[in-house]
Amino acid sequence: MRNWKYFRLIIGTVFFLILPPSLVIEKIEKVQIYSKVVAQETKKYSDRLNEEKLQTEAQQLDEKAKQEVENGELETALQTWQQLLDIHQKLGDTDKIAATLHSIGTVYYQLSQYPQALASLNKALKISRELEDTAAISKTLNEIGVIYDRQGKYPKAIEFYEEALEMAKKETDNVNITAILSNLGLVNSRLARYEEAIDFYQEFLQHDPPNKATILTYIGAVYRYLEEFSQALKFYQQALEIYEENEDLLNIATTLDNIGVIYRGQEKYSQALEYHNQALSIREELGDQDGKSTTIHNIGIVHRESGKHSESLEFLTHTLILDRQLGNLNGERISLADIGKLLEKNNQPELAIIFYKKSINITEKIRKDLQVLPIEEQRSYVDGTITDIYRALANLLLAEKRAIESQQILDLLKVQEVFEYMGDMKYDDDKSNQVIMLRLENIFTEKYTQFLDEIGKNDNQNQDISLEKLVTIHDFIGSEEVTEIRSEIKKKAKSQRLTPEMLILLQAQLKEHKKENAAVLYPLILEDRLELILVTANSPPIHRTVLVNQKEFDRVLFAFIVGLIDRREVNDISDYRVIRAGLKLYNWLIEPIENDMKNGRVKTIIYAPDGKLRYIPLGALYDGEKWLTERFKINNITAASIMDLTPRRNRNLRILAGALTEGNYSFAIGNKQFEFESLPFAGVEVEKLASIFPQTKKLLGDDFSKQFMELRMASHSLIHFATHSAFVTGSPEDSFILYGDGELASLREVENWNLNGVELVVLSACETGKGKQLGDGSEILGFGYQMQAAGAAASLATLWRVDDQGTSEFMNDFYTALKGGINQVGAIQKAQIAMINSEYNHPYYWAPFILIGNGF
Repeated sequence: MRNWKYFRLIIGTVFFLILPPSLVIEKIEKVQIYSKVVAQETKKYSDRLNEEKLQTEAQQLDEKAKQEVENGELETALQTWQQLLDIHQKLGDTDKIAATLHSIGTVYYQLSQYPQALASLNKALKISRELEDTAAISKTLNEIGVIYDRQGKYPKAIEFYEEALEMAKKETDNVNITAILSNLGLVNSRLARYEEAIDFYQEFLQHDPPNKATILTYIGAVYRYLEEFSQALKFYQQALEIYEENEDLLNIATTLDNIGVIYRGQEKYSQALEYHNQALSIREELGDQDGKSTTIHNIGIVHRESGKHSESLEFLTHTLILDRQLGNLNGERISLADIGKLLEKNNQPELAIIFYKKSINITEKIRKDLQVLPIEEQRSYVDGTITDIYRALANLLLAEKRAIESQQILDLLKVQEVFEYMGDMKYDDDKSNQVIMLRLENIFTEKYTQFLDEIGKNDNQNQDISLEKLVTIHDFIGSEEVTEIRSEIKKKAKSQRLTPEMLILLQAQLKEHKKENAAVLYPLILEDRLELILVTANSPPIHRTVLVNQKEFDRVLFAFIVGLIDRREVNDISDYRVIRAGLKLYNWLIEPIENDMKNGRVKTIIYAPDGKLRYIPLGALYDGEKWLTERFKINNITAASIMDLTPRRNRNLRILAGALTEGNYSFAIGNKQFEFESLPFAGVEVEKLASIFPQTKKLLGDDFSKQFMELRMASHSLIHFATHSAFVTGSPEDSFILYGDGELASLREVENWNLNGVELVVLSACETGKGKQLGDGSEILGFGYQMQAAGAAASLATLWRVDDQGTSEFMNDFYTALKGGINQVGAIQKAQIAMINSEYNHPYYWAPFILIGNGF
């Protein structure tokens, strides 16, 4: 065989030798071409086999990832999707790359890893835009909107939803259109834009979707929230008809519960119980333990509101046991709070306080993961907001003369208010926000927990709890042992021997300000009274109660606000409305603690205003002879600064100052229209500032841009904005700062600023929401918090749109005082007194400037 090969080789060689050279070359070229073709075809065949193999593998990975997602194996699914992405990238399947990136983004979303989700979805969106794939663009825009929605960034979510809807309508993608309309309805209801929400829901219904009943339920929930009960009832009943037609027992039960809540709101308690009991029968038939907990809680609330406290306690206890068995922390905190409210109504304040404290401690534990739920998704028995529980506990502690404990709750209340306004917050993982429990309260909690565990024990798997076991809750609450605990709590709590950790820390902070002789003032506005707490460096908190009806308080407060912004010339100062209202407010807020401040030689008030008090400057209160700012320095604090009052030693200020010197601007944010002109004296203000501090970096006109400012903030210790800005009720995106080139920065965007090392941010021409519709002042609290969360020690803002020239004068006096070595809080007082003694003596000119944060 080997010889035969040699023979063939020799024959072939001879054959080529006897041919003419030209033919030999031609033959060789043909052989080369043939070989090349064979190689190419072989490669194509090999590539095709490899491609088919990769496509088969891709299909298997796709099915595997979907199954993993369905099984809840999200981390594993993420790895599988990533392998699939690598294959599509090798194959160059651009549309499939986009689809896989979309899938990866949705898995990251389900894992609550929002930055990664957005990064992946934005990559998918970019590819889909390049491919002009309208359907894919719409779905990805909607998914991005959902993530912003989940983060509480509602206007951003709306922006993506609206573009998604526009794209979906081009494709006439009915399924995607209805999904987006539903999302737009939900997000608008969160923003209290109820008419817009209902419009989107109604448009949704026009598409006659299969889940029509769900949207009818959402519309009913909006009307319920508006307390338009007859309208709510109409939509709930329409939804119920559809669910009954489809024999959808789970949703039938939920809708029966919703209808029961409406009747409860109308104080038709027998009808409410009828519907809740129907729902309960269905829940038990289905074995729906979570739904059963909701319904039993609803029944407990009906009994409480109708005055049947004994029955209410049994049902609410049953709910609490179910929530604990289900591991439902959110339900548990609500049940605890509602039992607390019941015990408070039943004149058992010591026990009510324990239940409120336990509820708040669970809230503090889970707040990092809390999301602002749309009203349609809240458990149907939830009334009010989370802050109502904090306020109820602070109110009860003050009524029981337990001022030290209430001081911590008031601090936490302010933290929670910021959380609800901003939607998220930065946290110090090393700092505990748990409410301090007394030793006897812990003893009761331990015994109560043992009692619940005993009731919850049962042999059957459906976790039924007999009524006989629940009745024993009354024996437990009324037992001699619990009665003794209550008596001892009452005796020892009033002795004020408690020294909570936060009080010790706060007093240690105050002791650092020996020269300032600072004290912290906490007012709390309640329906029938005003509660005042004064914390000084060397003595227990001082507590004073002022009896004033909230309606009367609001009337005087509003008259004070009107007087503050009224510039009409009045010859006799005593005729000023601001004087009359300011004197009344002084008598309510300051006079009751005046002797205590004199005894403590207080010179500086660190002020933690509550609710609508945030709309007025404390320094403008009038004692009959002087404005309060003439007697005290005043520093407002937020949740971020309440435990950081360390004096600043740096007087080497590096200032960055921008001014709106030209242009007119008109724009709408939400449903509010803003009209702004340039500020003629803003340039003068910045020039005067630069003359006092020659190293000031000035940005005027178009140079005062968003990009330029944000790049340079971190390298300066004081940032000055001589421009329009507004803090308005609503969401953080509705509050903004206007730059010289017309760009806006929302309050939400401030969280991305780098203000580390910045001692003070000054906004010299801002305003807050005003008029007849005042909010709770959370936008002002949120502004101060956001500046400090970004790294700034403090911020100086104005409460209303101020006189341009008067502001220039104030700023000149303020910065002159800073140059002289006075700290920020002292410089504000000095500047305000200078204006009081000048032609700008009306509080309109000098009173709006408030310092928020650490002004020491």
